[in-house]
Amino acid sequence: MFATLFVAVELSDDDVELAEVASQCGYDVIHPQVLDVDEPVVGEWHAQPCLMLRLTLASDTDASTLAHLLDVAVVKLSHPSVSSSAVLALS
Repeated sequence: MFATLFVAVELSDDDVELAEVASQCGYDVIHPQVLDVDEPVVGEWHAQPCLMLRLTLASDTDASTLAHLLDVAVVKLSHPSVSSSAVLALS
């Protein structure tokens, strides 16, 4: 099963575009259900630019399991221009 994680990113450098961060950042999502994470791409969540990460999950999950994953998963993004990030949603 696949899921998409939406992550808002605050940039500390006005000269850096979100697409540049997506292609250059380090990334990981740590949770026992997450088997693999695809490279981030630029997307939108309710008209807000964000990074999207496609997750490969260990098994089919229902809405409550996805909500639990969203609450307890550790999302790591590393790029010198990222001052903060926040998970927006998982679908």
